[in-house]
Amino acid sequence: MRLKRNYIVTVFTAVIIAFPIVIGFYMLNKVVDPEEIMVTKTEVSSELITIQGGFADSISRYHGYNISHHNHSLFIQIKGSKLPVRGHKDFNISLSNTYGNISEIYLLGHDNAKRKIWPNP
Repeated sequence: MRLKRNYIVTVFTAVIIAFPIVIGFYMLNKVVDPEEIMVTKTEVSSELITIQGGFADSISRYHGYNISHHNHSLFIQIKGSKLPVRGHKDFNISLSNTYGNISEIYLLGHDNAKRKIWPNP
């Protein structure tokens, strides 16, 4: 009986510890809707691509990005969260232009919603 009770307490404790970690990880790595992102500067050269911006609300925090390339277009997914922990309110993405001749840059959402950010729409 005591062994069964210890087992139940251990499983319950593990679930209580793991649940916030899993939920927090999911929330910190969520792809942000392109309409919630304000891009303040986009520069493209043969060597460097720079994108600067922030979020339309004051609580969101930047946590990274995903990037893909197809037919001279660059697609960027901005990852962020509504949790006011870690991360920054603004972002500054600077990467080497290994994609060649870029003709367009889009912000891409999780449901393939996209918004053109360069050249100026």
